[in-house]
Parts: sequence; structure tokens; C-alpha cells
Amino acid sequence: MDTAAAEADPCSVVKSDQVQAFGGGPMDRSRVEHLSSGKVCTWVFANGLGTVSAGMNTGERDGLSHLYALNAQGSGLTTFKPSEPIDGYPSVVFANGGERSYACNLAVGVRNDLMYTIVATPGTGNPNRSDPCGMAAKLGRYAVQHLRAAQ
Repeated sequence: MDTAAAEADPCSVVKSDQVQAFGGGPMDRSRVEHLSSGKVCTWVFANGLGTVSAGMNTGERDGLSHLYALNAQGSGLTTFKPSEPIDGYPSVVFANGGERSYACNLAVGVRNDLMYTIVATPGTGNPNRSDPCGMAAKLGRYAVQHLRAAQ
């Protein structure tokens, strides 16, 4: 899967209207953030309904294998749960501390050497508050569909 465009512009992978459709409320804004793991797009919902961020984790070139290795070593992860595939691509719910019932970190293995990571944090009043991993999986499906269509 060619991910160059998604790496350069993470907000182009999933459109704001798509995020609004499953995110639980109207969008306020989106912004690109530059992290050590690569560029991510953060979509901010209006009225304190939370955020969802996603991007290609270019800082770790072992893809999901990296998370599996950390789990096998018993180091670096406090949550590790393989989840349902996202449109045929493997995924893992993970965390390295700071777990909260209303937040979810989801990694989708889009290639052997690359994962698309999603952090869903629905705010108070957001209908996704009790299922942040469901929210993350929806964004993951849109992202995989976009990446496939771009091939």
C-alpha cells in the first residue's frame, strides 16, 4: 500500500465530514501535528465533544510487529489486545500507561513496516464516550478504504 500522500497530509486520509458523521457531533476544526512518530491529523469536535487523532507511525518502521514484540518482552505496554481486522488489515488496541475508559489507542497494520495509529477521546456528552474503540475502528475503516482507493 502506497502511503506517501497520507504521510505528507494526514488530514487528507479521512475527510472532516466523514469524521463528523461517526464522531458524535459537529466538527470545530482539524489541524496537523508534528510528533516524533510522524504527522497526525487531530479533528476537534465542537462543544467539548472530544477529539480523534490519526496518522502513519513513520517513527516505528516495524509496523505492528513492534507492538507484538513489546508485548512479548513484557515491556513498554500496559494494554495489548489484538482486535478485529479493519477491512482485512490486522489491528491492536494498545497503551503504555494512562488508560482511561473513555479513550482508545488503535493501531492498524497497513503494511509490514508501517501502522496507522488512531487515538479516540470522545468528550462528555459524546455518544461514543462509552465505546471509544468503536469510534477508532470507524476512522480506521475510512482510512483503509481511502488508502486502497488511492492505489
